Amino acid sequence: MVKSEIRNQPDGSLHATLIGKVDEHFDGAEVLRAATASAATRVVLKLDGLRSISSLGVRALEGFLRDLGAREVLLDDISAALANQLSMIPNLLGSAKVVSARLPFVCPSCGAEALHTIPYQGGAATTHAPACAACGHKMDFDGFAEEYLPNSK
Repeated sequence: MVKSEIRNQPDGSLHATLIGKVDEHFDGAEVLRAATASAATRVVLKLDGLRSISSLGVRALEGFLRDLGAREVLLDDISAALANQLSMIPNLLGSAKVVSARLPFVCPSCGAEALHTIPYQGGAATTHAPACAACGHKMDFDGFAEEYLPNSK
């Protein structure tokens, strides 16, 4: 089940935060209704709260993005679960654009783990790696960048 928090912005855009698991029951109806009611031409979706996506959820998400129509759709802070799906199914997004991803990092010095938002682009796991909050050392990406970011092979 996915919960949503929806806000209309002064610039006429609609911002929605989605939290939960995307499965066959996901339809994004609340967001679609709000976008239609406000006549929003831009929809910004914050997706770091999507903890998993089932195989049927992939189809549901694809349908939801398609139903947003001709609006400009920006995906912000996509979760590791969604980033991983995008690496396997690049056409999943249709015309939506990913701005950033919230991905796991680990400190090689003290072992601390943290999620950090980086640009959704090849090489960002290295060039935008955060400093460890516990000891200050540069953190390493906790995984294989090619499984989460475009053009990281």
